[in-house]
Amino acid sequence: MCGAYFRVTSGELRELIEDPDRYWEYAEKTRDTERSVDVDKAWHAMWFLTGRAGIEVDFVLGGTLLGEEGGDGPARYFTADEVGKVSAALSRTGFDQLARGVELSDLEAGGIYPSIWDEPDALDYVRSYYDVLVTFFADAAKAEEPVVTIIT
Repeated sequence: MCGAYFRVTSGELRELIEDPDRYWEYAEKTRDTERSVDVDKAWHAMWFLTGRAGIEVDFVLGGTLLGEEGGDGPARYFTADEVGKVSAALSRTGFDQLARGVELSDLEAGGIYPSIWDEPDALDYVRSYYDVLVTFFADAAKAEEPVVTIIT
């Protein structure tokens, strides 16, 4: 299971809310551009670490459902205002703060996906995606754009 995010305009978000089946069309349009980011399998560890650190915005599993549950995902979205809140929370919380006091065994014991927590550099894997996501949300907030996300 991998996590992905992409930025849309407010008009595009309205279109997606009206016709959620167009999700993959929009996702494909932004693929491999600065308007999208893939966090691979690091999404679950980011969710665990940010929850443990007390970050109150759930940028991994939160947001508003886009369409109905079922199939891949389901996709969710954050409005431009919500993106600003996510960006502010992420920019206040560096990865070192998230990882402070965390043992890899904590992630293993928590059943956090993927099962790589016996590898000494596993947190570096998560850090690389977290840092990219911080920049992604900052850029979306600056542009006042909504973000759509999915875990498939």
